[in-house]
Amino acid sequence: MGLVLFIDMDYFFAACEELRHPELKSKAFVVGTSTIAKKEKGVVQTCNYAARKFGIHSAMPTAQALRLKPDLVYLESDDEYYSMVSEKVMALLKGYGFPTEVVSIDEAALDLGETSYESAEELAKRIKGKIKKEIGLPCTIGVSTGKNYAKMVCDDSKPNGIGILKGEEVVPYLKDKKVEKMLGVGRKTAERLASMGIEKIGEIANADPNLLVERLGSFGKELYLLSKGIDNSKVVGSASVLSVGRERTLEKESRSAQDIERMLMELSKEVVKELGKQGLWFKGVSVKARYSDFTERIKNRKLNNHTDSLDTLYGTAAQLMKELVGEKYVRKVGVRTYLLEKRAGQRKIL
Repeated sequence: MGLVLFIDMDYFFAACEELRHPELKSKAFVVGTSTIAKKEKGVVQTCNYAARKFGIHSAMPTAQALRLKPDLVYLESDDEYYSMVSEKVMALLKGYGFPTEVVSIDEAALDLGETSYESAEELAKRIKGKIKKEIGLPCTIGVSTGKNYAKMVCDDSKPNGIGILKGEEVVPYLKDKKVEKMLGVGRKTAERLASMGIEKIGEIANADPNLLVERLGSFGKELYLLSKGIDNSKVVGSASVLSVGRERTLEKESRSAQDIERMLMELSKEVVKELGKQGLWFKGVSVKARYSDFTERIKNRKLNNHTDSLDTLYGTAAQLMKELVGEKYVRKVGVRTYLLEKRAGQRKIL
């Protein structure tokens, strides 16, 4: 049985924010689902480790987090920015040449085939070092004989660790773990297992497999095999594209709306052409302005529908850019589309 390497970017959204706001590293902060004006009505998406020391965690109502830490720093979620950083991470991983599955915006699995445990551990160290050096983010990696086990040992090795779970260690490792630790076991499944007197994974291994199938369907069979150390999950290679964008430096620093809009149109045409080649629609638009002092600002907007319209892309980009052009001179302009999906049927026009 081949090995799988599972990588999880540590506190990803918060870590991304620390990249562009280094001054926040020593402060407790959260990334939330609501605007700053309505932050108390939202939910914490993620938080840094300084915030976790106060009992704050993801999925907690922001109002509760603020009660735990009244001076908590609150940041609005920036999906487009996180997608751009994620794309860099995934491109780096795919560069190692192994079949790679993008599991989520901050997780991926690599099929290492018949690689030895020693070589897999060395690879994990290289990957961690490269991501830290080239992107500036921490991550945790787990290696085992299947995607489920690699994910579990990855979770147990957080933060910023490497976990190696060998084949002969899997069953003892699973024995005393709560059933909720198994991937795919949510509250309802855990309740059904509890009604059968099963609370630990080791107890699944000793259960009647026919009864598990009767109560849980095909997932019951999968859980039984997993509890026995048999992980049939496959790494499904993904060629998914998270965003498509272009950026260019102006011939001369400018505050002229005409100069900047001309560049926006050129970039928008290039982006739409690339989207057409890949058969993609977009639902998110982002623009970036880099100023003469080398600082940058980004604005993004989600549309009501997916589209491949040049007019929509350029019009939205021009509106967003108006918010970024002020007293500072602009030296570089960028346009990016995100929330992409494959085209199907007729073209959608907004």
